[in-house]
Amino acid sequence: MGYEASARYYDLFGEKPDIAYYTALGKKYGTAVELGVGTARVALELARSGVQVWGIDTSENMLKEARSKIAHAPQAVRERITLLRVDMTDFHLPHPVPFIYIPSSGLSHCITPADQSACVSCIYDQLEPGGLLTFDLILPAQSYSSALTQAGIKKYQGKTIVRWIANQADFSQKILYTTLIFQEYTDNVLTRQIMEHSTVGLIYEEDLLSLLEKTGFRIESLSGDFNGSPVVRDVLIVKTRKPKSF
Repeated sequence: MGYEASARYYDLFGEKPDIAYYTALGKKYGTAVELGVGTARVALELARSGVQVWGIDTSENMLKEARSKIAHAPQAVRERITLLRVDMTDFHLPHPVPFIYIPSSGLSHCITPADQSACVSCIYDQLEPGGLLTFDLILPAQSYSSALTQAGIKKYQGKTIVRWIANQADFSQKILYTTLIFQEYTDNVLTRQIMEHSTVGLIYEEDLLSLLEKTGFRIESLSGDFNGSPVVRDVLIVKTRKPKSF
C-alpha cells in the first residue's frame, strides 16, 4: 500500500474524473459503502449530497487524513460518514446495503486471486438482493517503466511537492511493484524526501469478469470511462449487480 508516510500528499495528486459518477449513483441509492475510502476524497462528496456513507480502509494514516477533513465539514455532513478500519476482504456491516463502490482502482490492492475472490464474495454477502457494485480498475499495461519518472508538481502549504514514480511488473505472478518518491522543497531547497513502496495485483479483464460471474454477480455494463464509452483501453469501469431473491 502506498501513501503511508505520505498520506498528506494523496489529495494533491488524486484528481480523477470520478466524483460525479459515484455521487450520482450514491444519490440514487441513498446509502453507500466505499471500499478503500482513503482520505474520503469521494465519500465526502457523497455525504455532501445527502448520502449515508460507510468508508472502509486498513490504512490508519489515510483514515487520519479522512477524519481531519471530515472534522471541518458541517455537522450534517459529518453525521453521514462512518469510517471503519477493516480489511475489504473481510468486513461486516450492521445490515445489507444497496450500493457498494470501489474508486481509484482499489480492487488492485487485493494482490492475490484469493484476496480478490474474498473481497468480491464479501461484497456479495453485504449487498442487498438487487444491490449494485461498481468500481473502476486500471488494466495491466503492455509495458511499465522501472526508471523514476516525474509524475506531478504541486503547491502545498507554501511548499513545492514533486512526485516521482517507477513501476516494475512481474507478469508471471500478476503483480506490480511501485516506488513513489515525494520531494518537498522550501524556497527551492529540498527539505524533505519520502520514499514509499507499494504492491498491487495486475487484474486482467477476463479474470475479473470470470470472478464476478463465478461469485454470482450479473454484469450490467463495462465502459472505458465515466461517461460510458464502449471503448476500453487503460481503465475499465464495471457495473454489476447481485440478483434479486425470488
